[in-house]
Amino acid sequence: MNEVAVFVPPAKLPGPDRPGVFGFLSAMISDPLSVIPKSAYSEPVTSMTVLGETVGVVSDPKFVEEILIRRPQDFPKTHIDELIFKPVLGDGLLTAQGDDWKWKRRLVAPYFSPSRLDRRVPDMVVPFEELASEWHAAGSRDDVDITSSMTAATFEVISRTLFTNQSEIDFGTLSRAIDNYLGPISWVVGLSTLRMPSWIPHPGKAQLRDACDAMRQAVGDLIAARRRSGNVGEDICGDLMRAQDADTGRELSDADLIDMLLTLIAAGHETSANGLTWTLFCLANQPGLQERLAEEVDEVCGGRPLAAADIPKLTLVEAFIKESMRLFPPAPLMARQSSKPEQFGSHHFKSGTTLFIPVYAIHRHDAFWPAPGEFRIERFLNGDNGKGSSRTAYMPFGAGPRICVGWAFAMMEMKVALAVLLQKVRFSTTALTDCDPIHRVTLRPRNGMRLKVTAA
Repeated sequence: MNEVAVFVPPAKLPGPDRPGVFGFLSAMISDPLSVIPKSAYSEPVTSMTVLGETVGVVSDPKFVEEILIRRPQDFPKTHIDELIFKPVLGDGLLTAQGDDWKWKRRLVAPYFSPSRLDRRVPDMVVPFEELASEWHAAGSRDDVDITSSMTAATFEVISRTLFTNQSEIDFGTLSRAIDNYLGPISWVVGLSTLRMPSWIPHPGKAQLRDACDAMRQAVGDLIAARRRSGNVGEDICGDLMRAQDADTGRELSDADLIDMLLTLIAAGHETSANGLTWTLFCLANQPGLQERLAEEVDEVCGGRPLAAADIPKLTLVEAFIKESMRLFPPAPLMARQSSKPEQFGSHHFKSGTTLFIPVYAIHRHDAFWPAPGEFRIERFLNGDNGKGSSRTAYMPFGAGPRICVGWAFAMMEMKVALAVLLQKVRFSTTALTDCDPIHRVTLRPRNGMRLKVTAA
């Protein structure tokens, strides 16, 4: 395969206008990203009308910074987030608000601090080393399901991170339950945007309920078994079972623990798995650049296994991952609600207005990125993360106080994964490779991602 001059991956374009309630709901169910108007990719602020109510779409980084960083207390999460996440994650970090969120964040944040991340590198290396060895031994495989491979590997990483004994919980069952939960989730997104009551029946409702019950039961059984044994364990799970808030002495209840662990499990693998899937897709389409990255890995590691001290030296690998996440952000759409009247540019929004922050559109916005549809690794080789002076033109993990608590963990994991895989294999596209991004809370390939994998 010859190197193309510039790689321009297929984009998720705004869908055609579908008038009326049923047209809007149909578009949301198909893919919530498709309802983001075309103007969101070129204008600072725009709006839509849904059931006679204005919904804001805020793309300008300076306004996004106001919402997420400067005044987050004035823009709480919306009822949409509550209906999506609360049934399964309860009052975990994604759903808790105010002081309840603050004390839980304080408990968890130290486990994802830079000083502790180096200890996690061996747990990150092993799953991807095993996968790379398996693919290398096969010589060449023309039809590898990259999506499921990355999901399995990242699930093992988060399992090793949270639990000393991985046999305590059936991660295969848990992974399937997460997939089953996310499959019909766009019904919840669409109906909640229309402010429909949660009891409204819809296709997939029973699947959502059963998946939610399966996830909470699996983690609840693990916690109960540790309680009965009298030994909660010497791992992150055990630490959380013993933890007390330094300010109040408050401990996590068993329900809190289920919320916390499920949040870390689901968010801790879903972001990385999808980020890696899209990164390998971008890699497969640029064989010359793929070789440059492999050469960097070889220069840094010299043929030996990757170590924690090697990771900061992988500058090309990091830049490649960041540009992949610009074009395919793991969390492509966020929502907040105004708690009082607001004005952004020429747009006035009343109190209670839902404000969408279209990360996918911001990352491809004409005003903030030169040639936004093109893959340009050099954007992230100049030391400013490709975003100039704005902190919110690039935000694959969110921004502000509620930025993903595990963002540094996820970035390290993806760098480890790419480096370990490139030591043994190369990726290329085939006739079966399909790029159709779809929003299912995270940005997933609609039909999975199939690539050719060849021994290096």
